[in-house]
Amino acid sequence: MIKLKFTTMQTEKSKDELIDEMYELYKKNERLKKEKEKLERELKKYKNANTPSSANNHIQTNTQNTKDKKKINMVGRKKGKKSNHKGKTRNQDIPLDFIDVITDFNPATGNKNIEPTGYVEERIITDFEIVKTVIQYNVYEYRDLDTHEIFMATHENLPEKGIFGKNILAFTGHLRYHCRVPFYRIANTFTTVFNISMTAPTSLEICNRVGDKLSPIYEKLKTTIRDERVVNADETGAKRNGMPGWLWGFFSLSIALFIFNSKRGGDIVKETLGEQFKGLLGCDGWSTYAVFSKNFGVLLQRCWAHALREVKHECFSGKLRQNVQLKGAYDSLCDIFTKVKESRKLENKLIRKKKFDELTLELNQWIQMYSSYKKLKTVVKKIKNGKEFWFTCVLYPEIEPTNNRAERGLRDWVVMRKIIGCLRSEQGEKTTQILLSLFQTWDMQGLNQYNQLRSLL
Repeated sequence: MIKLKFTTMQTEKSKDELIDEMYELYKKNERLKKEKEKLERELKKYKNANTPSSANNHIQTNTQNTKDKKKINMVGRKKGKKSNHKGKTRNQDIPLDFIDVITDFNPATGNKNIEPTGYVEERIITDFEIVKTVIQYNVYEYRDLDTHEIFMATHENLPEKGIFGKNILAFTGHLRYHCRVPFYRIANTFTTVFNISMTAPTSLEICNRVGDKLSPIYEKLKTTIRDERVVNADETGAKRNGMPGWLWGFFSLSIALFIFNSKRGGDIVKETLGEQFKGLLGCDGWSTYAVFSKNFGVLLQRCWAHALREVKHECFSGKLRQNVQLKGAYDSLCDIFTKVKESRKLENKLIRKKKFDELTLELNQWIQMYSSYKKLKTVVKKIKNGKEFWFTCVLYPEIEPTNNRAERGLRDWVVMRKIIGCLRSEQGEKTTQILLSLFQTWDMQGLNQYNQLRSLL
């Protein structure tokens, strides 16, 4: 706020001149207030409870090449390997061919008067060869003499459509949806490395063919996940041609299922898990999950990572970051979370039920104590709305107290979104959700993703 001070010089001005001057100062003050609000809104995109610290490198203190150890400890350790890291060496391949490397002269002097010393150094080298194959399939037509039906013979390596074999189809899908390579770079790789001429639209069409081929397996995943005991769910932005949209992820211990949807709410959870779902659902605080739980009696596990992060953000940001009482709110909530993790290790169900009741009572006391703080009012209300779902993991240790499984599951798409910006069509969304689901499911099941894709094609 700009304060007006009148001096003896100002009193010499006329009344109209003073009014004009005050009006100009008022307009300047209003303009500065709007600029301040705009900058605060922009800052909230980076400094908020839901943005990871890794996304804020541009506003963090640089700890590289600094000798101030106190400064390093304040913001985190240096990048690089952790102390006492043992490391790991890959297993050596077993050689199938053997080559004796000999010579009849000294390469340094050209002298041929040499003899072997008896020492042999064994070096096992792993490499591969890229071989382009072009095969003509003469597909014969047949007539069924009983039904008079005309049909064509088939071959296991003959694709249903197009001129590219299953190895090209599988590797294109692998590059796109596992390695996150843009279509034009996929085409360039085949053209320059494999000597197989290809364009970006062709690589896109190949991925669509792969998605259509594997669509039945994807539909089977949608059915199977309804029978899972524990499912974690989350959603993230996924625009189509710049228009708002969402990618929903549902993850069990062995299944990953991605579904694009134009809305963040609605019946997406019910349509995916079904009205007969009897498992445990891990989630964040989005109201869609609460509605699903209320309508169909599904037990939820609210994410403790979200709760702690939001409380910490309110307690240690802004002008009140030095408030001891606010710090106590965060510390006491961390203590409750520590008790949650310890209670989950107990094998006796009756003791875990007793711990459940004790923790519920302790959280209610925490809510009553800090609900009067204006700065914590919103986040305390969120925690209060979670009710007993903060401690489902105590009664049922098979579900985690955080929603990290779903957060990690969506990370592949988040990275891909940063590369491609957004998808362009409904077909693109269909192909992406199918192949992302299958690749991540195979990875969770410990299967070789490329070999699985190739065998199914």
